[in-house]
This record gives sequence, structure tokens and C-alpha cells, in this order.
Amino acid sequence: MKHGVPLWAGALAAWVALIRGCLSMPTLRKHRLIGNAPTPPSRDLTSRLTNAGAGRCSLVSCIGACDWEQRKALHDAFNLDPKQSATLDGPLKPRCDLWELGQPQQCTLVLDADIPATADQPNGGANRRTLLRLCHRSSAVLLHLNRQDIRHGVNSFRLSRSARALLKDLAAQSRNKDAPSVYVFLPELASIKADPSAEDAAAYEQLKAHLADLVRQDPKFHFKPSRDAANVYRSTRNLEPHCNPKGTPPSINSHNHRYRNDHCNGPKLQRGRSHVPRPHSRGLLRGSPHGSEDVARYLDQEYKQLSLFTGDAYLRLVMLASEAAKSKLRDELAGNPKQDTEALVNSILADHAGQMAAMMASLSDKLAPPPWLGDTVDGVRDQLRGKLEAIVAVHTGLPKATVYAVGCTAPAPTPCQDQERAVERNHAKSRKKRGVNVMLSLSCMLRERGYGNRQGYVNYQWGPLILTLGYANDRDVAENKPGTGLLTPAFRLQPRLHVNVTL
Repeated sequence: MKHGVPLWAGALAAWVALIRGCLSMPTLRKHRLIGNAPTPPSRDLTSRLTNAGAGRCSLVSCIGACDWEQRKALHDAFNLDPKQSATLDGPLKPRCDLWELGQPQQCTLVLDADIPATADQPNGGANRRTLLRLCHRSSAVLLHLNRQDIRHGVNSFRLSRSARALLKDLAAQSRNKDAPSVYVFLPELASIKADPSAEDAAAYEQLKAHLADLVRQDPKFHFKPSRDAANVYRSTRNLEPHCNPKGTPPSINSHNHRYRNDHCNGPKLQRGRSHVPRPHSRGLLRGSPHGSEDVARYLDQEYKQLSLFTGDAYLRLVMLASEAAKSKLRDELAGNPKQDTEALVNSILADHAGQMAAMMASLSDKLAPPPWLGDTVDGVRDQLRGKLEAIVAVHTGLPKATVYAVGCTAPAPTPCQDQERAVERNHAKSRKKRGVNVMLSLSCMLRERGYGNRQGYVNYQWGPLILTLGYANDRDVAENKPGTGLLTPAFRLQPRLHVNVTL
């Protein structure tokens, strides 16, 4: 009994601490910003942010965290739920989640998104604008550049289009006084290229210097290795709240409006003349906070589709005119094969040029020709002369066939006809070369000892007598890798027999 009271007191204290810990854990809500309609929790979030006071909202933007270590660091730093975060994302369905950590004194928001597409890609402009608005109002922006964002060549590295465009946009925003700090995490060189050389290391350092120049050596940009991401996440968690939460709800509402407009009002606006009365569509645009911007965007889409249709129509007309010229030459040669072929080709080319000029004059007032049309017409005209000359060569080079009436006795052949038949027989024999062509090749390869290494080889072919000396390196072949149990011998002799049968 003397020790019973402390034991019960310790157990009670442990239960109280556990209950307090459970009550103090932040409640998590995930708001999907891309691909979903606005939900009641999203509307409730925007209303609470609108009524929140200054200094009570903190927003952290994390972009590009896709591999396991990056996701774990993000989940551990902000106590995010991995089950809610484990969704299928990728190029066709980019991740763009806004996590809400409900806390008693303040509201902490965590933006978890993939690197957005460029503005010229489908749906790239709207998603980029939403992300950039939220990044501008963040306390810090954490950007992960992964292996797929850095392309490597021969002793060179370059950034992908989407990552390069995002860095430029963030650098343009950093000119403002209230712009957040941007932490850019770079992957290790070994994760980008296996067994990097000294030249690769120097090229990777040049890429880092190029990234610093890309953001104009801005002190708000901090380039760090990917292994420091966890420490930066923990320090970001303790940052002071953002001073003005008023700008965050318009950014979320802007995306919700675009989603409704794209999925509900967009088809009506595109088909407004046949399905929706004009006053109704005007009312939709008048009640929209982004009416003029939406109209400009849809008109731009229609203009691009019309431009594609115009280019396709002009190209089809050019091809049809070229085919008509070739058909006309074949008909003329079939009707009168002994006429002057050079004059005939020049006449057909002149008619083709006149038809193209008349077509351009009649269509240019209705459909503006694309800028590449002139070069295309000139190239087709130059190629057309060669094709017409090839048709003439085929028609004049073939022997003339002799046709006899059915049921009638053929007249006695003349010496000229005997000569023509001899030409026909020789032509037929020349086209029926049958036989078997056998070729024997012998390859001898000498190589250094190892799984994959340098090798020299000598190849001798008997058929056409060919002697080949060569050098190769098979270190990257999968079957020659260590651990497979296969060791290529140092000397190999490979005889080969090639048989070509002509029927």
C-alpha cells in the first residue's frame, strides 16, 4: 500500500497526458484544388480565412515532393495523414492539395502540389496562376527538383521546361518586398547519372551556377541538397504566421470559379449560339468576377482551333493540286505517248502555278493563310517537277505492248516486230533473277577480363570479301553486370552463315 499511491498517480498522470496530447493534435482536412468541384469544407475554409485577423494564418507551399523520402519528411514535419495523402497522382492527374491544420490560436495551411505544367500546355495556365498566387502569400516555398526534372546529356545537364518556367515565375514574384523565401532542393549527382565522371561533376556545378543566374542571384533563393529537406521542414514549421491572410481566399475561390466555368459554363459558352440564348450567356459573364478573362481565354482557344483548321485546309488543297497535275500528265501520255514530254511538263507546271495563285487569291480574303504556306508551296513546286519527270521516264522506258484481237489469226511478224518482241523477252528475263546467295562470316573477339569491358573484334565475310576491324565496350549490357553470374570469356569465335534466297 505504501507504493500503491505513487503507482496509481503515475498511471493517472499518463492517461491525462495522453488525453491532452490527443486533444491538442491538429485536425486535418485536405482540400483538392485541381480536379474537384468546390466542397462545403472548402467554402467553410475560405469564409473562416476571410474573417480571420491579421497574423493568425500561416501558409507553407511545398512543390515537387514526389519520392518516398520527400513525402515522409513532409508528413513528419506537419503531422499529415499518409492515408489521405496516398492518392494516385502523375502527369495526367497532378497533385494539388491544400492541407488545413486546425489549431486553437491560428490556422496553418500546407500546399502540397506537383510542379505545374507550362502555360502553353493544356490547362497549364489556370493551374499555374492558382499555385503562384498561393506561393506569393506563403511564409516559405519549398521546391524539390527531382531526377525527372533534370535532363542529362554528354557532360551536360539542363532543366526541364516546367521547372525552368516555375523558377522564373518565382524569381519574378521575389521582387516584391513581402515575397517569401524559396528553398530549392537539388538531387544528388549519383541519383541523376550512375557512375558520374569528373566532367559530369563539373557540368553539374555549372548547372547550379546557371540556376543561381536564372533567379538573378536573389538572396531569397536558397539552394540546398535534398538531404537537408527534413531540417528545413522542421524550421519552416516554427516560422511566424503570415501577416495578411486576406489574399488567400481569393486564390482558392479563383480556382473554384474556373472549375465551375470549365465544367459547367464552358461548354455553354462555346456552343452559345445553338444551345444557350445570348442574353443568358451575357448574364453568366456579367455575374462572373473573371468574365473578360474567361472570354479572352475561350476566344484564344477558338482562334487556335481555327488556325489549325485553316492550315490543314490549305495543306490539303496544295496536295490535291499536286495530285491533279500528276494525273493530268498520265492521261496526256496515255493518249499521245510520242509528244514532246519536256514541253508537256512545262505546260502542266504553268497550269499548276496558275491554279495555286488563283486559289490563294480567292481564299486569302476568307481565311488568313498560315505563315509557313509560302515555303510549303515553293517546296511542293520544286518536288513536283521531279515527280513529273519520273512519271515521264516510266512511261517512255517501258516497251510497247502488242495487242491482238481475240479469235483472229495474227499477221506475220515484221522485222521491227521481231525486234520489239526480243526487247520484251529480254526485259522479262531481267526481272526474273532467281537464285541463292550464300555468305559466310567469321567474327573473332578479344576482350579484357571482367563482366563488362572494352573489346576488340575482327570480322571477315566471304561472299563479298570484307575484312572489318572494330572496337566496342559492353559495360552497360544488363547480362554483363556483376551479380548475374555470367562472365564473358576473353576470346570468342563466332561463325555465321547468311543465305539470301531470291524467288
